Amino acid sequence: MTRAPARKLAAAGTAGTGAVAGAAAFLVVGGLPGMLYAGGIVLAAVVGATAIVAATADRPVEAEAAPRQPRWRRKSQIIAELQADLVATSAELEEHRQALAKLATQLTRESEAAELNAQQLEQRIRELEAERDKLHELVAIERERLQETLDALSGGIGRHGTELAELERELEALITR
Repeated sequence: MTRAPARKLAAAGTAGTGAVAGAAAFLVVGGLPGMLYAGGIVLAAVVGATAIVAATADRPVEAEAAPRQPRWRRKSQIIAELQADLVATSAELEEHRQALAKLATQLTRESEAAELNAQQLEQRIRELEAERDKLHELVAIERERLQETLDALSGGIGRHGTELAELERELEALITR
């Protein structure tokens, strides 16, 4: 049996189904939109049927083609190909698992390093804060000493001012005598 009559039958079935679907679309939708839907459906069915018939003309009849392999041989080849694909996929999956394990190890190391770094930074912050507090205390002490020195100087300047004023009065008294 050749495939040509089967293709013609398939083309006729496609065209007939398209005509029935087009008529149904026209009846359901109605009016101009229904007519446009129906025309589109029928046109698609005719193009499909033409493609089916044209495919028959392009292909040589299968009876003239090379003899088919026994069915069990094709199945065994497919099974062998699937097994080869399975082996390749298993190897690929194993590579992915190893890569994930390496990434997990690296992530663990980096996480530990980050935690250690954070602890070191916190310790350094505490040290700097303690040093800052000591510097604040030192500045307060120095400020107090400077204030005392300024007070002593201002008192001394005041006394010297008083002494100078007294000397001026004595000098004026001597001049006036």
